[in-house]
Amino acid sequence: MENGKLLSSTPVRTNEDDTTTWALPQGAIARLGQGLVETLTFSADGHCLAIGTRVGLYLYNVTTMSPVALSGTKRGAWRATFSPNGKWIATSDWDDNIKIWDTHRGTCLTEITTETAPSTLAFSPNSRWFATSHSEIASINVWCPETGEMLTKFTGDAEKSGRFMPIAFSPGTHLIASTGREKADSNGESVLLWNVERGDQIARFTGHTSSIYSLCFSPCGRFLASGGRKDGTVCVWDTADCQQIAEYIGYGSACMVASYSPEGILRATAISYDEICKNNAIITVWNLEDKEKLYTTKENIGDHAIVDFSSGSRLVHASGEGGIKVWHIGKPHAYTSNYQPISFPNTIAFSSDGKTVVAEYREGRRLYSHGDVLFWDLASRRLNRAVESEPIGTRQFFFPDSSGKRHIVSLDNDTVRLWETQKNKDVLIAEFTAHDRKWIRAAFAPQVNRLACLDEKGIVVVWNLESMKKVCQFTHLHERFPDAEMATLEFSPDGKLLISETDHCPSVRLWDVEHGEEIREFPSDEIGGIMGLWDNRGFSPCGSYLVCSEARTEKLRYGETICVWDVTRRQILATIPFRHAFVFAYSSCGSYLACGGEDPEGILLWDLKRREIYRWLPLPTGCQETHSLTFTSCGRYLAFGAAWEQGFEKVPIHVWEVETGTHIVTFWGHPTDVQGLAFSPNNEFLASASFDGSILLWDLNPYL
Repeated sequence: MENGKLLSSTPVRTNEDDTTTWALPQGAIARLGQGLVETLTFSADGHCLAIGTRVGLYLYNVTTMSPVALSGTKRGAWRATFSPNGKWIATSDWDDNIKIWDTHRGTCLTEITTETAPSTLAFSPNSRWFATSHSEIASINVWCPETGEMLTKFTGDAEKSGRFMPIAFSPGTHLIASTGREKADSNGESVLLWNVERGDQIARFTGHTSSIYSLCFSPCGRFLASGGRKDGTVCVWDTADCQQIAEYIGYGSACMVASYSPEGILRATAISYDEICKNNAIITVWNLEDKEKLYTTKENIGDHAIVDFSSGSRLVHASGEGGIKVWHIGKPHAYTSNYQPISFPNTIAFSSDGKTVVAEYREGRRLYSHGDVLFWDLASRRLNRAVESEPIGTRQFFFPDSSGKRHIVSLDNDTVRLWETQKNKDVLIAEFTAHDRKWIRAAFAPQVNRLACLDEKGIVVVWNLESMKKVCQFTHLHERFPDAEMATLEFSPDGKLLISETDHCPSVRLWDVEHGEEIREFPSDEIGGIMGLWDNRGFSPCGSYLVCSEARTEKLRYGETICVWDVTRRQILATIPFRHAFVFAYSSCGSYLACGGEDPEGILLWDLKRREIYRWLPLPTGCQETHSLTFTSCGRYLAFGAAWEQGFEKVPIHVWEVETGTHIVTFWGHPTDVQGLAFSPNNEFLASASFDGSILLWDLNPYL
């Protein structure tokens, strides 16, 4: 494949290759993280595991749980399945293109373009046919895997199609099972049985009261098991006389992955979610006949568990501890790979010594939430949690200070903890508990030893860490706001002011912490939000300015102007025309403000001292939206990261010289939005974090 290795479904000798250097784009020297996991699948013999991520398709030797190959890095791997003969593996990517890979030569054998995204990929047991299901149009396409020729197509009623469409071939290959609704407004789905060679529907099995999550034929081919989605039910059908012969219930609201063993024993993996903490997935394997529990685990992996349960005997799933767990029937415990399926990075920064990349990751797959703070050591390119001590909390926030100390605030429902992370140990600085609150955001001012937290009801509490006492409390709202994930909290650089933001009018409010009161001069009703899509840091480094966007309207998520607030004079300093501004960066010297968003002119450089436009920087061809901006520590250079646009295989990262507006270099690496950028202190490296779940490290030495 792209790292020069062959794919194989047989055990591969463990190697010491550094996966952070595999299939790198031009100009990059490392990839930190292998991308967000989208699919997991075993080879037919169980010796190889495919991990499809937004970066690409990684193949692992199951015996050693070590990676052996990487492919499909153009647009990632969202679906994957091995052929039973082990010769091929099929993948679908971000653009819904399907590729059949030769596992031994490591080359793409066939590329198939379909009109809609495939829900499921499946090879026939004899590996002669390859099928794709398309829930949007209620169709199943059957292809020749070697040529990409469509052999037949089954079409149902698109209005009765569900959002997911599992398919399964019978062992004899002459039948294929799929799903569909009997009525467009029905909650329950039916199992549809098709004759592959004739291309017609021969049976419909009804009985499910919800949608169907999985399908599996018995080894003899006579019986078909269907697992329900979020209803804890498995039904078994006799395909010879078209009758239901069994129903297994009582597994709560679990999604059921049904699977027959080679001996014909029916088992199922039940996937359910903790009612209190929705991010906790409970994964359990059952013998359905006697309801024997064979394996169970609870994993903090968000509300989208990815599982493969094959041959009724082997299970793979993501682990909340940062790995992929594999379990085999008869084994008391699962074993874990060294893969770390991290979520999306919210923001990134270099440590003051330039030896570590600090990344704030999101919780699960939710867009605006916070999860762990993680440290990437650049020498070893290994990942460490910022806080190793228990309890680490469910949300963490990183706060560096001028002395190089690293502070982490962790929120654990009603408890907030402040940590200082040092070499090989975590020091707990403070801990506060309020039993009637659920904390959602935090801010820390190390220079004045103040800690602030915002709860889901809109109450802000500020503590003095020297006295360990609450010094003031503010009410942002008088009711619980609708989207707690959209909230922001930030101290001014001197720690005297505090700004809070929620997705509820008035969305932004400014507080005087010294006097314990709201700053009434601040035009909360005219402000739509703090500028900054992901990190929401609105104060300038010197603390003199605060940048906000114009109040939103029903038609506009972001306003048409930018407001620069003079903190000292307590008045609007300037109003800058800019269309849909939602990301910005200050130069370290405080001279310039860079603004990005959806303005067709590109990126605006505003001279804060002269209160005028310094220059416009045009976006690269095809770019319509700025997603991230950052200056070098010296303020001489500015980097821009784009959002993905139709037609992009990779998303551009642009570097300019600020004074002249000269374009320095463009890097093309991530397949989707660039969420964050950071220059190293010595400007030798640029780190880019992406919606694909990875961080790329770029070498700037040839350019700066």
